[in-house]
Amino acid sequence: MLGSQFLGHPPIEPYRVEVTQPDHPLVAGIDPFDVGDELYVSELHGPLDVVLHARHRGLCRGFAEGHVADDADDAQPVLYLRRHGAGEVCYFTLGHCRGRFDVQDLGVEDLGRTDRGSWTTPEFTTVLDRCLSWAVYGSV
Repeated sequence: MLGSQFLGHPPIEPYRVEVTQPDHPLVAGIDPFDVGDELYVSELHGPLDVVLHARHRGLCRGFAEGHVADDADDAQPVLYLRRHGAGEVCYFTLGHCRGRFDVQDLGVEDLGRTDRGSWTTPEFTTVLDRCLSWAVYGSV
C-alpha cells in the first residue's frame, strides 16, 4: 500500500532535494533545497506520483540491499503520492531527528547534541505543513 520498501540510506550528510513537479500544490513556489537528513534508497512499487526527489548512486554501508548501481536510475523519491483503492498515500521521507543517545548502535555513546536534520530547513516546514493540510482537509 505504501508504494516503496526501504532498503537503506547513505551516511547522513547534506544533499540536494529537487522539485519533480514544480506546479504541484504540495511544492508550488519551492525551489530545490539542501538538507542534512537520511536519504531513503527504496524498492519502488508504483505507480507513484513523485513530487520531490534526490539523487544517489552507490553503496549504503551497513545495508545489504541499499545500493544504487551505476547503470540504475539514481532518482530517489523524497515526496510522492500513490493511489490505493478509494484513497491515496502521501509519503514524505524527510524529517529524521537523532537524539544524543540514538547512535549507541554505531559505537557512539553520546552524540553530544540533538541532530534535527531537515527540521531547521524552511522548505521542509512548508512542505510538511502542506502535507498535513492535504491529509486533514483533502487540499492544500
